[in-house]
Amino acid sequence: KREDRALIENKSKFVLGKASSGHKHALEEVFSDPGIMSRMNDTKVAKESAVLHKFMRTMEVDPDRAYYGYDHVQRANQELAIDSLLVTDELFRSSNVQTRRLYVNLVESVRENGGTVYLFSSLHVSGQQLQQVSGVAAMLRFPMPDLDELEEQAEQFQQNEDDPDETTDSDGEEYDPERRIREDLQDM
Repeated sequence: KREDRALIENKSKFVLGKASSGHKHALEEVFSDPGIMSRMNDTKVAKESAVLHKFMRTMEVDPDRAYYGYDHVQRANQELAIDSLLVTDELFRSSNVQTRRLYVNLVESVRENGGTVYLFSSLHVSGQQLQQVSGVAAMLRFPMPDLDELEEQAEQFQQNEDDPDETTDSDGEEYDPERRIREDLQDM
């Protein structure tokens, strides 16, 4: 009877949930139930699941405000754009000291810049889902265009600067700054 004492004292914390299977991945199904999540509001798992869901939703709706992968996230951090940083604990357990240092510095920098950091357990379903998109992701305060586009524009600008007599754009057409302004205004 004394062995059951801890269970009896914490009986109010138990939640009954239904899942289609007994596998670990069925936890995601249980955590997506609003009735269960309302009773688990204050737990770390609930917050992580909500943040990861918000990140995935942001990727669908507004991809310029959701970055993943170290290079993209680091670039967003340099621009002070990160509102929420999502990182798996697996990156902090890397056998490579330099890799661990990179992520520790990233986390500290985001915190210093006023961002919120969420550390996901790689043993939990939400951490495994985050690990599938590189293990590090960020939701941004403001949209940032695709970094690849920025790099291409910078290269094009550098080429035009190197050859000032060139008056054609990348399509080989005559470059007309007024036409470019009109096109940009139409895109808005």
